[in-house]
Amino acid sequence: MAPTIMELHRAGVKFKVGSTKHFFDIKFHKGTLKLPRMKNIGNYTGHLFRNLQLFERFHCDTNNVNDFIIILNCLINDPKDADLLVHNGVIENRAWDSEGLSDLLQQLSKNARMKHNKFGYMDLVKDLNNYCKSPWNRRRANLKQNYFNTPWASISVIAAAILLMLTFIQSVCSVMGL
Repeated sequence: MAPTIMELHRAGVKFKVGSTKHFFDIKFHKGTLKLPRMKNIGNYTGHLFRNLQLFERFHCDTNNVNDFIIILNCLINDPKDADLLVHNGVIENRAWDSEGLSDLLQQLSKNARMKHNKFGYMDLVKDLNNYCKSPWNRRRANLKQNYFNTPWASISVIAAAILLMLTFIQSVCSVMGL
């Protein structure tokens, strides 16, 4: 299935708030995952989604709510995943802690039925998995997150490289007798 938010973060994916026109609109393009803003996640959110799931199951031909819950459960599998989305402004969580939010999604997904031939986010899952499997993306993200995470870290790495180059030039000049 889909990688978690933390796995995507380690692969260098950025998280942004997407369009507010369609709640189920999740897009991935050029290393940026755009998710709908989820405001006011609270005590009644679980009831609302359960009711929407049941209504959709018995009265609709689509699986939008069901598929949305499944993909969110795959993405938010741990409290750290929820924390990262809260930090990026995707989730506005006032009533629950991150652990409660991930537990809510796991409970909702127990009632979800996945139809493999009609899963609405299958292309998204393929794109995310391909991005995460790329060693280039992982290395670039590791470099950014560990060495270039602040402007001062970037400046110090560049300064160290310049000093190393100047030391090499000085060594070459002393060997040549200049």
